[in-house]
Amino acid sequence: LLDTMPGFMQTLVLLLVVGCSADEFDASLPLSKAVSMDEVKSEVQSQKKPALVFVTQTWCGACNALKKGVNQDKDLHALMDQFVVAHAAGDAGKEWQFPGESPQTYVPRVYFFDSSGQMLDMKGQNGKFSRFFSSSVEVKKALKNILEKGARPDEL
Repeated sequence: LLDTMPGFMQTLVLLLVVGCSADEFDASLPLSKAVSMDEVKSEVQSQKKPALVFVTQTWCGACNALKKGVNQDKDLHALMDQFVVAHAAGDAGKEWQFPGESPQTYVPRVYFFDSSGQMLDMKGQNGKFSRFFSSSVEVKKALKNILEKGARPDEL
């Protein structure tokens, strides 16, 4: 098909294909099959580990940038081994809300649980979008904080 198009059209088609492809989390990351809140809580309780949950959309540039940063951050990978890590993409992310807050529709959102399955009130740096974590550095800082405090909600 590309052979029959003029050069500029070939370039345009390739740019669209490459530009529209969504970054995903690397297959080497310890992602759980759990997606729903109940599944994540169950896995947290059975593994006795705290949890990290990413809520993303494939069309979201900030989500794709976060995924790319996470994929490249080897220090974060080491920390993630100590957590149940879940990824709720697309419609699966709709149920993910922090109790008592107005429904959140922005993405990416990141949620954290202690090892008993209780959601932790960990917030990103953006006061208007409290569950927005824009970089692997922010996520790594939150995970270190959880591990240092023993994931006790009263201390976070």
